[in-house]
Amino acid sequence: LLGLVIMVTILGNLLVMVTVVTNKRLHNPTNYFILNLATADFLLGCVVLPFSAVNTLHWEWPLGPVFCNIYISCDVMLCTVSILNLFAISVDRYFAVTIPLKYQRKVTSRLVWKVCSAIWIFSVLMAFVPIHVGWNTMNWEIQNYEDPRQCVFGLNKIYTLSISLGTYFAPLFIMCAVYMKVLVITKKQVQEINKLNVAGQAKAMLTNENRRQMRMARDTKATITLSTLVLAFAVCWIPYFVLFTIKPFFDLNVNIYADLFILWLGYINSLINPFLYAYYN
Repeated sequence: LLGLVIMVTILGNLLVMVTVVTNKRLHNPTNYFILNLATADFLLGCVVLPFSAVNTLHWEWPLGPVFCNIYISCDVMLCTVSILNLFAISVDRYFAVTIPLKYQRKVTSRLVWKVCSAIWIFSVLMAFVPIHVGWNTMNWEIQNYEDPRQCVFGLNKIYTLSISLGTYFAPLFIMCAVYMKVLVITKKQVQEINKLNVAGQAKAMLTNENRRQMRMARDTKATITLSTLVLAFAVCWIPYFVLFTIKPFFDLNVNIYADLFILWLGYINSLINPFLYAYYN
């Protein structure tokens, strides 16, 4: 079952990547963000999930503490890339719908790639530095060296709050607020488009007004697609981050199977994203 999850995650996101790269019609700023998100999900399937399966199925970690910490750092990094990329997409959708004329001029492919690069650099620093210095553990020592047979993610209160609030709950709250406002605007745009269609304005030769309405329709469709991605991300990862946040504050005896199920529920988000792209596009 875990092997099937891994294979579908890798192949599905690889297909999204190839589609965006090879189809010139899909070369636009919003799809570059989607390409970046699919790349993060693809790397999760290649670099993280196989070793998560090893850690899930074996009671002892067979690959040593150094590789364990690298694997955990990659996991944190790719999750951070995903949430920050979804945050960037929500801001992109907000400007595309609220100020479409300025958006066409200001949001260029070069700007999007700069944002994507900044997301990756920040995520690498947030993931690798604390874990390899020992800032995340209760005793402020580098994790997993005392017992090399275990591969666990050590957590202290300061690190947990900074990760959960700074890179998950706060961005998610802002994204939901942004999308609520954007969806209200797009609902009005849909009503306007429908009125024009009823009035029979579809003509063989496109006027500037027709072009504007077509762009509004595309932006509306893109906004619905991307808000669905945010909803899927929230549903899949909220159980994990709630448990992640409260662990250092309460002495919880969490059932190992429930803990692993919640972890893999988060991973499954990377599997379903390609299906969401395909359903809406």
